[in-house]
Order: sequence, then structure tokens, then C-alpha cells
Amino acid sequence: MLLVFFDESDTWGDPRIPLYEAVVRVLLEEGIAGATVVRGVLGYGAAHKLTQDAFSGSTADRPVMVLSIDREEKLRAVLPRLQPMITEGLVFLAGGEVLHWAGGGAAA
Repeated sequence: MLLVFFDESDTWGDPRIPLYEAVVRVLLEEGIAGATVVRGVLGYGAAHKLTQDAFSGSTADRPVMVLSIDREEKLRAVLPRLQPMITEGLVFLAGGEVLHWAGGGAAA
């Protein structure tokens, strides 16, 4: 599992698009088995600055995480394309075991 953390307002490319969309497009182009964008309610990163959901009354960016699943070698292979995109944030690779896979063909 590859987890990529950054702020909702982060953008990429020309014309600028949301970074979470750009990351998902790269994962799709690279044939990664699946990806999901998750918007956080509250969080902080290396700068130790709280980022909150707009419902809390704060105007700060919401934290965003792109979670993707595939074989480790495929996730590592996509890193050279993703790393330049993440100028502020965190990219985390975690191991695991697929326990159930349904609705999309064979397991990764």
C-alpha cells in the first residue's frame, strides 16, 4: 500500500489541477491496481500546523491522502514519477496481505 499525504490546495502541472487528481492520473497511467483519495477532517504534518475541515470554522487546507494498492515492485516503480510532485507532504510505503479481492478481476 502506498500512502501519499499533502494538502487539498496543492496543485500540479500546467494548467494547474489538484495534486490529488494528478497523482491518481499517474497511478492509473502506470496500471496501479487501485487508488482512492481520502479527505481528512483534522491533521498536521512536519510543520506541526493543524489543518482542518471547513465545517470546523477553520479556513486552513484540509489534509488529503491518496491510498493505492498493488504489488510492492509496481508501487516502487511509480515513485520516480510521484516524488517530484510532492513538494510538501509525505510518501509512505506499507506492506500487507490482500485478504479479499472482489469486483475487478484477479488479485494484484
